[in-house]
Amino acid sequence: MDFQATETNGQATLYFAGELDMAVGDKVGNLLREYGERNGSVTVDFRDVTFVDSSGIGNLFFTTKDLLALGKRVEIINVREEIMDILHVLGFAEALGITVN
Repeated sequence: MDFQATETNGQATLYFAGELDMAVGDKVGNLLREYGERNGSVTVDFRDVTFVDSSGIGNLFFTTKDLLALGKRVEIINVREEIMDILHVLGFAEALGITVN
């Protein structure tokens, strides 16, 4: 999985590309934590994420939960329909109370 990040005025945006699976779940979680802890808000752009599995989503879920507990804002954008279906089935957005679109 490839990634790029931008940070401006307390807002981070992480752009991921590839597959979010067991092999890279820890890396994605660590990157989200790193950028989320030093910014007030973080947006995760899934435009080029082509696949997710439960391990990858698990890392994203628990890191997002931790950031929300710190008072951070997290948003996941540009999610492909097939990945959105998986997130809805898992109750990801509902359980965390975040915006996923």
